[in-house]
Amino acid sequence: MSVARITRRQMLKGLGLAASGAVLAACAQPTPQVIEKIVEKPVEKVIEKPVVQTQVVEKEKIVEKQVEKVVTVAAPTRFKEAPMLAEQVKAGKLPSVDKRLPETPLILDPVEEIGKYGGTWRAMDTGDGLGYTMMTIATESLAKWKRDVSGSRPNVVQAYKFNDTATELTLQFRKGIKWSDGEPFTANDYLWWWNEMVLNEKVGLPTPAGYRADGKPLKMEKVDDYTVKLTFAAPTPLFVDYSVRGYGNSARHLVPSHYLKQFHPSVNTKYPDAKELLARYNNPLQYIDRPVIWAWKPTAFKSADSLSLERNPYFWKVDPEGNQLPYIDKIEVKIAPTGTNAAELILLRTIAGELDCQVRDYPIKNVSVLKENEKKGDYRVMMWNRGDYAWPWIILYYDYPDKGIVDLMYDQRFRQALSYAINRNRINEVVSLGLAKPRQAALSPESPEFQTREGKAVYQQWERAYADYDPKKAAGLLDEAGVKIGPDGKTRVRPDGKPLELIVTIPSTDLQSIDAMELVKQDWQAIGLKVTISTEESSVVSQKTLNGEIMIRGWGSAAAWGLVSATPVWAPNEGVTYAVGGARIGLWYQTGGKEGVAPRPGSMLETLLKKYTEVITTVDPVERQKKLLEAYKVHIEGGPISIGTVGEHPSPLAVKNKFRNVPTFGLVAGWDLSFPGTADPEQFFWKV
Repeated sequence: MSVARITRRQMLKGLGLAASGAVLAACAQPTPQVIEKIVEKPVEKVIEKPVVQTQVVEKEKIVEKQVEKVVTVAAPTRFKEAPMLAEQVKAGKLPSVDKRLPETPLILDPVEEIGKYGGTWRAMDTGDGLGYTMMTIATESLAKWKRDVSGSRPNVVQAYKFNDTATELTLQFRKGIKWSDGEPFTANDYLWWWNEMVLNEKVGLPTPAGYRADGKPLKMEKVDDYTVKLTFAAPTPLFVDYSVRGYGNSARHLVPSHYLKQFHPSVNTKYPDAKELLARYNNPLQYIDRPVIWAWKPTAFKSADSLSLERNPYFWKVDPEGNQLPYIDKIEVKIAPTGTNAAELILLRTIAGELDCQVRDYPIKNVSVLKENEKKGDYRVMMWNRGDYAWPWIILYYDYPDKGIVDLMYDQRFRQALSYAINRNRINEVVSLGLAKPRQAALSPESPEFQTREGKAVYQQWERAYADYDPKKAAGLLDEAGVKIGPDGKTRVRPDGKPLELIVTIPSTDLQSIDAMELVKQDWQAIGLKVTISTEESSVVSQKTLNGEIMIRGWGSAAAWGLVSATPVWAPNEGVTYAVGGARIGLWYQTGGKEGVAPRPGSMLETLLKKYTEVITTVDPVERQKKLLEAYKVHIEGGPISIGTVGEHPSPLAVKNKFRNVPTFGLVAGWDLSFPGTADPEQFFWKV
């Protein structure tokens, strides 16, 4: 079966909507960000609500208020478990449930109702990296997003406290959490990750955001088995905010040191390098012997075929009635092999009723097909928000090795020409069925800093900056930049006289970006630019980006939330593939100039990094907000630094009718936001 492209009118008819705005209406906007100082004093299974330090919008100004709201609620005194685990306890294969849970289990309220135990969840992922599955189950970070992403909530860390200058932070881990093999999780695991995987040169993991201040790594000290003290060289008030970033970030920092140390080259001479260690660190789902602290643990993995998981008997969360989570016994994930059309395979399996709750990889163009087959597949289509700011986001890499190309990228006239030449309305109608918004790349409008009058003004300027379709103006800017028509009378050459070819690389699985970039290619060719679109396997693109081998990348953007999520989108502060300007520029900042590529002196990238540093070291939230908006203005006055096309898409998910406790709100584009993991899938259940 091939899936035909449908029109916007057809899709809206299939959804039963009168206008595209109705698609988004089902997704309530999150409230402004809440910053928490969590104070827990457990008393015999009593859970205390935190002291919340809240930023609220009052008369168009950010006002800090202290809300003393300490409410003790009776925690369950008896705990229950899934029948499959009760059988193992009876057989003497497992300790009783009360001995498997921590002293203060995290109590998780269900979205709709207390669930029932049992069943299997069938899903599908793309490639052995299993990124979507990781975002579903592997999001147990120090702290965690609230379901509406309005702030953070306690998680593995149940309490924390800054000193007055935000240069010291004490973390209190939840006492009694165990790995899936029954071994205790303690502060030693966190310290081992820092000392032996980040600071140890034989491994040398990149330093994550928040772990360096003033170019210096933090100092991590063990107070006791469940308490760690962090000391920073400069104020770091946003450390906990960074820690909510789920998959790929703080969730990955919590490692089973008792397992991983056997593969460490400093411990076992059998391994001369860190290759084996990093394989188990980066791909935990592929190794069924690797302990986890997630709700489900892997039990079988077959490359390019399938992954099986079953409940973790030592999972440390319960519902209000004392039922140990998760409710669902097993997860079966079918893996779409690399090189296949994963989106079409997922669509076909959904229609056939073979997938139970699939959150990702439904292109907008297929929503009508999904709706038409709801009864046949016994599912309901729910509309979450993608939360993206550009699909595709056109990233210019200023760490590319060709100096002549980089000279052009640093020339604002050249960048503005590329942006003015793009017919965004055409991309919206052809690729996004008119449901997206033509715009510049400018973070997500739901970001907390854009909820005030001043924030809205900055955002509106940014999202419209240089985004009008004006090919005549674009051609004139190229002439001014010295990018003139060459001897053939058709195509332009570089100011140094060499032929100019723009090479745009896109992962082969990102079909929407490929379709959109074909239209951008036509627009750029219309003003005399030679353009080549290169598609490669996603992991290859990522590695080349880290190596500085990509000139321009087309990226299906994520949901970036200013200072809280995906900060490299607006400031090159981390050595990651999505760093604006380039991963090696982010690495330069991250290592205090010891590695990577420096931004050019006086450039907009250098200015952004200076302003970013000022922002993240400002303790006062009101002053920090002002500085943040000033930093964003660099993208307006010195932009565009990267280029947006269309964004703010709705995003469909298909959920079986009896598959319950799935919330109506979600933002699926942001890997840092980690949906559906942020929606607490351990409380999903089958209602039979």
